[in-house]
Amino acid sequence: MDRPQRPIRRWPAIAATILLGLVAAVWAILPNGKAARVERLADCYDPAALPKVETLADGRKAMRLRVLLWNVEGLPWPIRSGREAKLAKIADWTAKRRGAGEGPDILILHKAFVPEASRIAVKAGYANILPGPALDAKRQFAVATPPAGYADAARWWKGEGVGKWLDGGLYVATDLPVIAAKSGAFSADSCAGFDCLSNKGGLALRVAIPGAPEALTLFNTHRNSREPAKVGIPRAEASHVLQTRENDGLLTAFGDDGALIAAGDFNNYRAGDKTGRFATDSAFRLAAKGPGLAARPAPMTDARAWTDAYDLLGYRSSSAMTVEPLSVVTLFDGKNGPVLSDHAAQYVIFLVSWRGDAPAMPISAKTCSVRK
Repeated sequence: MDRPQRPIRRWPAIAATILLGLVAAVWAILPNGKAARVERLADCYDPAALPKVETLADGRKAMRLRVLLWNVEGLPWPIRSGREAKLAKIADWTAKRRGAGEGPDILILHKAFVPEASRIAVKAGYANILPGPALDAKRQFAVATPPAGYADAARWWKGEGVGKWLDGGLYVATDLPVIAAKSGAFSADSCAGFDCLSNKGGLALRVAIPGAPEALTLFNTHRNSREPAKVGIPRAEASHVLQTRENDGLLTAFGDDGALIAAGDFNNYRAGDKTGRFATDSAFRLAAKGPGLAARPAPMTDARAWTDAYDLLGYRSSSAMTVEPLSVVTLFDGKNGPVLSDHAAQYVIFLVSWRGDAPAMPISAKTCSVRK
């Protein structure tokens, strides 16, 4: 007696084929996380391209540094679309200011994930353009220990544990000679939510000021967001603390005991900002808004500083060199220029000064008359 033939089970094969097709389709539209990356390090510096060293009334030598901090919202499709025109306007404005001799001496960018965003520094013609962590960069410094169960609570549908799609999106550009630089990605388990899709971290560099007795440290970071991460607030804030500790580890490894200008996720008084290195450093101050365009020094706990400006720059003096903010202005906020990003630009003028009789630090980079 013949046995009845079993029906061929086609559905698992069909489902697997459909799933593979969907994965391939999603993969095809993912942004190229390496396309925007630009790195330029000059082997010489042009003294004529730098701000002039002036002599103050008390005999100190000084240099005024114009610093532009801007989260340019350089996010790729499908996260954002139609950003090319506004990013081009940012690039044009910066280049024109530079061409007129009035541009920022130090440009600090966040969310420069697409070529149109990193092109801002390129078009402005900076001799040195230093990026933050690359797409495939791994944590090389001490890793912060997450709370119990933190890693186990990661959810792939929130962007956690599925790998990095974008690099860190960080840039610092300047004509000042760069004598050291180091970037550090956050560890894989220190992020939360959709922020995990970018390889965020920190960037530290040391620049020389001709005639000054020591170098100036510049620091840039973009730590985990809060509401945009699309996870619970406690998880987002726990991530912020972890990444603050890892930023501290980068600064310790790099060495930041001298004069410093720092920029980063200072757009809210977050959990990490209350506990990290800058919060416990009595010499660290925020360049807060004062009357008119004047700046005022403010501690990290100054509530008004956090409400007056969405993004902030901080600074610290050393025994050899004094850093003080002279003026602060918010640009491209709908009042001072059109809105070109979801963050307004912060423009701060710092005065960096030192004793007139202090011996100048040797600069290893040679001078050149033509910008490389």
